[in-house]
Amino acid sequence: MVKKQKIVLKFLFCLCCCAFLGFKSDKSIRIFLIGDSTMADKSLVDNPEHGWGQMFPMFFSSDVRVMNFARNGRSTKSFLAEGLWNKIYDQLRPGDYVFIQFGHNDAKKDDTSRFAAPRPDYKNNLRKIIFEARDKSAVPILLTPVTRREFDTHGLFIGTHGEYPTVMKELAQEEHVPLIDMFGKTKSMVAALGDEGSKAYYLTGVRQHEFRLWNKKQDNTHFTRKGAVQTASLAVTGIKELHLPLEKELVPVQIDNLVGEGKIVGLDYFFNNEWRLNNDSVPERWHYTWEDTTNSGFSVLGRTIDLLGADLDTLQGPPTDSSMHRLSIYIIVDPDTPLETKNPNFISEDAIKVIVPWVKKGGVLVLMENDKGNAEFKHFNTLAERFGIHFNEDSHHKVKGNAYETGACDNLPAHPMFKDVKKIFMKEICSIKCKKPAEPILTENGLVLMASASIGKGMVFAVGDPWLYNEYIDTRRLPADYENAQAGKNLFQWLLEHAQYSVQ
Repeated sequence: MVKKQKIVLKFLFCLCCCAFLGFKSDKSIRIFLIGDSTMADKSLVDNPEHGWGQMFPMFFSSDVRVMNFARNGRSTKSFLAEGLWNKIYDQLRPGDYVFIQFGHNDAKKDDTSRFAAPRPDYKNNLRKIIFEARDKSAVPILLTPVTRREFDTHGLFIGTHGEYPTVMKELAQEEHVPLIDMFGKTKSMVAALGDEGSKAYYLTGVRQHEFRLWNKKQDNTHFTRKGAVQTASLAVTGIKELHLPLEKELVPVQIDNLVGEGKIVGLDYFFNNEWRLNNDSVPERWHYTWEDTTNSGFSVLGRTIDLLGADLDTLQGPPTDSSMHRLSIYIIVDPDTPLETKNPNFISEDAIKVIVPWVKKGGVLVLMENDKGNAEFKHFNTLAERFGIHFNEDSHHKVKGNAYETGACDNLPAHPMFKDVKKIFMKEICSIKCKKPAEPILTENGLVLMASASIGKGMVFAVGDPWLYNEYIDTRRLPADYENAQAGKNLFQWLLEHAQYSVQ
C-alpha cells in the first residue's frame, strides 16, 4: 500500500507542475490508447466485434477526447518498429494521458516481427514508451493485458498470460508509473461469470444469423460490445482506485441497460446511392454513409449510436418484409435525383407498402430531406405524406462562408432532443408542412423545421436537412458553442427508447 501511495503522489506532483507552468493549452483532456486488437476500434457496420477502447469514451464527459491508436495484431515490438508510436509521440502535448496495453502478441514466439520476450525486450520496449511520453510531459498509464476466455474440461478457468503481467507490474514499480491490472480484473470477471455466462462477452457467444455477414467462429480473445463495455468499465474502476485526476471527468453509465441493446439502426443505401472514385481510382459509396469519414459522411453519428448500445447496418436494396424485420430504426437521407445518380432508385409504392406496416408495428422511421435544388421531393413526399408530413421545396438558413450565425437555432423547445442544448446549426434546410398525426418539434418564424408523428406502436421523425453529417456534428468546422453532437446523441437516445423492434 505504501508503494502504491508513493507512485500516486509522484504522479500527482507531475501533473501539478504541468498545470503550474501553464503547459496545457486548452481545457480538453486527451487520452491516447495504444495496444492490440482487444483495445482497438472495429468496423461498426454489421459487426459484433468491439475493442474495449472503442467503448471507453462513453464513460467520460465531453471535455475528454479518447484517441484510440490501438491496432490489431500489434506487440510492443511491432508498434515501435512500424512507427505507430512515433505518430503519437509527435502530437503529444503536456498533460495528455497515454494508456499502454500490450502482451497478447508479444508472446507469439513463431512471429519474429512481433515476439518480444518478457525480459528484457518487452520490458525495455515499454520503458522506451514511458520515457518518451514523459519527455513530452505526458502521463503514461500501464495496463496489463486483458485475459482470454479459457476453461478446462471441468469448467475451471485457466486464463494466463505467462510472465507478461508480472513484468509490467515490476516496471510500474521501478519507474513509478500508475498501473491498472486489467489482467487481474478481467480474470476475476470471467471466472465469476463461468464458462457459459462468459460466452456473451466474447465472439464465441455470437448467435448464428444475429449479424447478416457474420460467420460464427470460436474466438475467446476478442470481445462483443457487451464484453467491451464491461471491460472498459474495469479500466474506469482502475482510474477510480488510483484517484487519477481523470476521475472527475467520469459520467455515470448504466452498462447493463444501454438503450440500444438488442436494436439495429439501418441506413438506406438504395434510395441514396451515390458513388465516386477514391484516391486509388476504385469506386466507393459516399455521401451520408456510415463508412464515409469525410465531411459528407455519417461516421461520427454512427459512433454515437454505437456508444448507445445499438448495432449498425445498411439496406442496399429496396425495403422488404424480411430486411425491415431486423431493424429497430430505418433512416432514409436525401434520396437521389438524376443529377446525382444516372438511374436513381425512387421510393415506390411497393416500398411504401412495406415501410408503413413496419412503423405501425413499432419501427422508427427517420426521414432526412435536403433543400430545394439538392433533393428529390416528389417520391419522398409520397412516403412522408402517409404520416402527415410534407417537405416543402424551399431553402432556409443560407450560410455564406463562415457566417455560421445565419444557420443558428437557439430558441429551442423543451424536447428530449434539446436537453442541455442551447444552440444547434442547420444549413440550407427545407421546411415541413404538418397535418395529423404529425406534430411540429422545432419551429422558426412560423416555419416547421423538424416534426414527428406517432403511428400505431411506432413513430416517424422528419427534418428538412441531413443535419447530423460529419461536417456539422464534430465541430470540424463549427465553433465549439454549437451543440449538434449533443443534440444528435439526445435524438437517437429518444428514438431508441421508442423503437420496439429488437433482434429476435
